[in-house]
Amino acid sequence: MRIVSVLAFLVLAIGGIGAPVAAQGDGAMPDFSRFAQSDPDSAIHVDHSGWTIILQDIVLNVPPMDRIPERSRPITTGSRLSTGNLSRYRHEGNRVLYHMMPDDYRAGITTLREDLEALPERIGGLAGLSRDEQLAYWFNLHNVAVVEQVLAAYPVRNISRLRAPGTDQSLFEGRFLSVEGQALSLNDIRLRIVFEQWDDPRVIYGFFNGSVGSPELRRAAFEGDQVWAQLDASADEFVNALRGVEVHPRKLRVSHVYEDARRLFSNFDRDLRIHLLVYANPETRGQLTGDRPLETNVADWQIADMINGSYRCRGAGGASPLLSFSGSSAVNGVATSCGVLPTNGRILLEAVQERRIELLGEGRYGEVFTNDLPSQDPDNVALDETMGEEAADNAGPAGDGTD
Repeated sequence: MRIVSVLAFLVLAIGGIGAPVAAQGDGAMPDFSRFAQSDPDSAIHVDHSGWTIILQDIVLNVPPMDRIPERSRPITTGSRLSTGNLSRYRHEGNRVLYHMMPDDYRAGITTLREDLEALPERIGGLAGLSRDEQLAYWFNLHNVAVVEQVLAAYPVRNISRLRAPGTDQSLFEGRFLSVEGQALSLNDIRLRIVFEQWDDPRVIYGFFNGSVGSPELRRAAFEGDQVWAQLDASADEFVNALRGVEVHPRKLRVSHVYEDARRLFSNFDRDLRIHLLVYANPETRGQLTGDRPLETNVADWQIADMINGSYRCRGAGGASPLLSFSGSSAVNGVATSCGVLPTNGRILLEAVQERRIELLGEGRYGEVFTNDLPSQDPDNVALDETMGEEAADNAGPAGDGTD
């Protein structure tokens, strides 16, 4: 078997943050049919371990939460101004530690994206890969590009408001990637290549869009020989999370990502319910029974990070602007530039730790975690739990055409 490595280790660029993003094309519609060819007898395996190394450094593993919606917290004034996500889904899904990445990580992720774009030339074209290897390639290229662009704009709170580099289009529609000479957008990869060429709803769960409401970014790259097992694991997490299937007494409310994937379900209402039941645990299954009308309107576009895109980390000496990622130290294997998490980051970590303890006590959790971040509240003030309205920032603007 021929193994082709894509950035086998984190490349730390010197003297800058990496090369610029690929130039936008001339506006012509890409020829997506060229990506429909594959070689079922291919002996080429693409090694994506370089992306796995980065993911293990930058992703906080959040265990599955119970299906009890989080209650909103009050937004107060003065030094206790809340910058946290107030949505019902704020403690679900893995988180990317953007606020802890030094400039070297920015450069390494850009180098990895460039290496993925150049891969087809190294192997004589994507048509020389098997279908599973191609699928892993598209997932990884998409997700690397999302993390790169969110990091470039960071700190930012609402992913739906980001623009593709060098364009006035959304991050997902602007064609800033280049594969085999074709300018591609993130939505081209997701909607017009993968959703068109793979007739399996599990492909929905391979795409991370940077937001809390997205299928999560896992701590391992997709690999061609493991891709379907990886997608099953992602589907299990997402379907049983509230951001996948909500709790509602009169309607079946599910994530907006299923609306984008309508073509994967010949009878959308019936086939989506069947698909969800494959992964549903007993609690989720209760939401899927009956004939309640289906709505695909569950969304949270706030960033899937630790501090909700806050411009400041609060420390013992007061607020400290996040203006530079240089001079960082290492904490539990992850670079850090903030000595103390802001209150919303601490609350998320406490929720993660409590859920891990619950799962371990129930014998349902088989992983050992040693990379928790330090959690200290310099004000030593606990916020009261109250019911409230969801933050307006949670939903993307209507009709923006984003993922």
